[in-house]
Amino acid sequence: MDEATLKKIILLMMERDALDNLIFEQTFQKKIISKFKNLSKNQPMVIKIIGMEGEIMPSTIGKYTGMEKSSLTRMVDDLEKKGMVFRKTDPEDRRKVLVSLTDKGLDCYNYTNEITDELFEFVDEKDVEDYVQSLEIMVRILRKTAARQTKFI
Repeated sequence: MDEATLKKIILLMMERDALDNLIFEQTFQKKIISKFKNLSKNQPMVIKIIGMEGEIMPSTIGKYTGMEKSSLTRMVDDLEKKGMVFRKTDPEDRRKVLVSLTDKGLDCYNYTNEITDELFEFVDEKDVEDYVQSLEIMVRILRKTAARQTKFI
């Protein structure tokens, strides 16, 4: 890869991260935490993930968030204490645990959807299509890079 391409990639990634921080951390999370005051910074996104999946194994949440197992266990414990989620044993494999939303967690999840709709109400279908396609490409490339990275560590 030539230096100009690498420079462009790095600058675009930095700008993407800054915009992501502005939209999701400063807007999305602040709105949710202002309504559900007892949630910590990352908990609204975990609630959103659980809500989208319905029932989910904690390891899958870890895949989406990049959280370590111990941190994730503490977060799910905390969300359970706050009445947002509950755990149950997978009926098909009793060794697995599934996490689901309670009614209170579902209220929060529905509120996250309202905020997401507000944030993206001005984006047209073509932009959404392009965005999804670019995310799929980025994730594919990052997975290749991550798989290669683990060979060197």
